[in-house]
Amino acid sequence: MNKSEVIETVRSLHDMSKAINSTLDIETVVDEILSKTAALMNSEEVIILLLESDKTVLTVYSYLCPGDEEPKVKSFDRIGSFDHCLVHKGTVISLREIVPGDDYHRYVKKMPQLAEMVFAPLEIKGDTYGLIGVLGGRKKFSGIKLEIFCSLGSQAAIAIENANLYKSLKGTFLHTAEALAEAINSRDPYTGGHTRRVMEYCGMIASGLEMDEEEQEALRLAAILHDIGKIGIDDAILRKSEALSGEEEQVMRKHPEVGAKILSHVDEMQSVVPGVLCHHERFDGLGYPAGLKGEEIPLHARIIAIADTFDAITTNRPYKAAEDRVSALDELVKNRETQFDPSLIELFCKVIINEKREARQGQPACKVKGGSRWIT
Repeated sequence: MNKSEVIETVRSLHDMSKAINSTLDIETVVDEILSKTAALMNSEEVIILLLESDKTVLTVYSYLCPGDEEPKVKSFDRIGSFDHCLVHKGTVISLREIVPGDDYHRYVKKMPQLAEMVFAPLEIKGDTYGLIGVLGGRKKFSGIKLEIFCSLGSQAAIAIENANLYKSLKGTFLHTAEALAEAINSRDPYTGGHTRRVMEYCGMIASGLEMDEEEQEALRLAAILHDIGKIGIDDAILRKSEALSGEEEQVMRKHPEVGAKILSHVDEMQSVVPGVLCHHERFDGLGYPAGLKGEEIPLHARIIAIADTFDAITTNRPYKAAEDRVSALDELVKNRETQFDPSLIELFCKVIINEKREARQGQPACKVKGGSRWIT
């Protein structure tokens, strides 16, 4: 390896370090590891294998190859220990060294490139999590390159572990927020499961709009917490089975502002506040609390309004029996352009229809983008 190659390798390694540590999104982290490893090692195929809990099975976690083909082998059973490669940094191993002979030949018959791949351990403080492999025999790479490859494996393991921990923490937080919202909703015996259903309907619209993951996450949280302000509403009003009086209606209408005020004290919740505050605004400007009109209403609030109403129509209430989904969709369509954003209503109807078709035919629903024409 000459001087210019060393400089280029160090630069590539630095770029990879920055890339995989700049995000905690697991999919982005793994994509960066695969692409940067391929560039650094000048290899067209990269594979990440993770150890199962019993340490005897390696499962294909992610794979990069020309044409984005799926790997023909999904897991490797009865593997031997490969901790020895941690002792001698820069010593890569081959699949032959850790997979029994008969199994090895069976795997290589399915994926011949496995015979030409070298692997470095994914390890953190001596604990092995799996392997990262690149296409190219030992002779293709210099000693320095192999040393860097093994160091890269350790760095990749830390990045994957951190991203998985963050994903787990986010999941725990969402479940905790949902439990809190359901605890508040449980004061009304007719709204059990409302939070979860509204979140699911919002997710269906978000998928149709092809929202990025960050925006979907904010929408999920807003959907979960949209009624958190009801914590400030007296049970006598919240649980009343008859129509509310004018004064009681005014008290009930304060719950979006109460919820927004609660969430505004948490810096990380600022992207959630608009959806909570404005989910009772109307497209024609006759909603509350601010009388916003059309696209003045935040997108998340317009989505939650549809999901919230659809669930209310299809759920039994003390003053009204549940209607079927077709009737509920008809009701939403009647109120497009007055209560709801018409383009989102069209999209929601398409998504619900596709979901029903998928359930009936056992086929995946197609992803739909909103349009301007209502489909009858």
